[in-house]
Amino acid sequence: MDLYEVFCAILYLLKNGCTWRNLPHDFPNWKLVHYYYGIWTKKNENGESMLDHILAKLVDIGRYEAGRNPLPSMLIVDSKSVQNADTANDKGYDAGKKLLA
Repeated sequence: MDLYEVFCAILYLLKNGCTWRNLPHDFPNWKLVHYYYGIWTKKNENGESMLDHILAKLVDIGRYEAGRNPLPSMLIVDSKSVQNADTANDKGYDAGKKLLA
């Protein structure tokens, strides 16, 4: 079995959010892919899995090839306020949107 094909199947699954059984038939059998996913996502003593480490390295390489610093210098977090039900006891105030949320 070509482990590169298994890895590509896992990347496909993570990117597209499909179910294991809906992996395209070009990839290895979904049971085999699921088996390796279980092995590669086991956490070590530092709380990091081999798949986490590999994906972080791929991001670093992509940033480096794009001429960017591998370590990001800024983070943007977006949030959305939603209306709470009238019957909800706890309501907060979103000062940015001037809403009771």
